[in-house]
Amino acid sequence: MKIETKQTTWSPIKALANAENELRTLNVPEFKTDLSDRDDLEFANLMNQDNRKLEEFLIAYGGYKAYLEAQVADCEAKRKALEAAFEEGYATAIYRIAEEREEEGHKKLTREEVRGAALSRYASLKELRQEVIEQAALHQKMGGVLNAYKSAYDAVSRIVTLRTYGESRNN
Repeated sequence: MKIETKQTTWSPIKALANAENELRTLNVPEFKTDLSDRDDLEFANLMNQDNRKLEEFLIAYGGYKAYLEAQVADCEAKRKALEAAFEEGYATAIYRIAEEREEEGHKKLTREEVRGAALSRYASLKELRQEVIEQAALHQKMGGVLNAYKSAYDAVSRIVTLRTYGESRNN
């Protein structure tokens, strides 16, 4: 009996798909939130809002924060998968370049020269490196937005705490 196996190439996208499939097996529902604009929540006027409006701030900012935490994790997973793919491809490329140069009797290249040779010879490696850079930039920016929402949520939470503490002291 002959068993045929289909050889497929690995890619960071396949790795991400496998991770996503594993996540689905956890039977945890996907986190969703209504991200529609909330023009009625004016952060600059936070201290003058009544308790009901502060509850809306907590719900909105808490939802945005939770949603962004999931998105930042997804973004970081993609960035790390792309970095791993680049590192593997880069290691293979520099090995091939070094082996070819040795066979031809040329001197070894410096670290910077090897990197330049690998990126100039292998266009797909250069493109992958650019994807890593773009994903890292996106991850950094998403993290900044997440931190802003964390700070906003924490500020509202402190106001609620101070009001609650003040009300309990006055009773």
